Amino acid sequence: MPPSEADQAIDELLERYLVLVDQYTTLRAALTTTQQRMFHALARANFTADRGVRHYGQDQYDERMQASRRVAISAAASSSSSPPTFAIVQEFIAEEEEEDAEGQGKEDDSVADRKEKEKKKKKKKSSVAVRGNPIRWFGVLVPPALREAQSQSVAAVEDVIPRLVSVQAEMAHVEIEVRRARKKRAKASAAEVKKQDTTNTARTVSASS
Repeated sequence: MPPSEADQAIDELLERYLVLVDQYTTLRAALTTTQQRMFHALARANFTADRGVRHYGQDQYDERMQASRRVAISAAASSSSSPPTFAIVQEFIAEEEEEDAEGQGKEDDSVADRKEKEKKKKKKKSSVAVRGNPIRWFGVLVPPALREAQSQSVAAVEDVIPRLVSVQAEMAHVEIEVRRARKKRAKASAAEVKKQDTTNTARTVSASS
């Protein structure tokens, strides 16, 4: 590849990198703003907390907690062709479906057994609903400021952070591509110099003979 084409390829990669740097800076600022709003709302919630509640924090966490959101990483077939992208996938607890599957084929249960199972199912369903929304760990009537803190946290996890990590991964990918392009340009330049030296040597030998 001629050096001019190599230079153009490197310039395009560097231009793309500058765009990514701008996006990264913007997303970092957005994450900082979101976190500031979250902590400010949490501080207001603690300030206006009802009597008997020291503060909203880890002391009220449910030890049976489960992840409600997971990271989904999408990568191309060839890792060198494009960087991976990150997204958040919301998890749905399917305990009720599992319970229904376990209950199939047991039609001979007594009426008392069926009533007992229905009672347990309702209790379990209520437990699942509580775990489905972590804010219920702190009670039913929570301050609006605590809900605001939760919404800011969800916005950071579902929107800002996945985009930020995806941009960071693409920046690393472009850095690798720039290094490869520079190595290719250096090899092309060395080959061109070697070819020129060979031509000059041949001309010198031809002229001397």
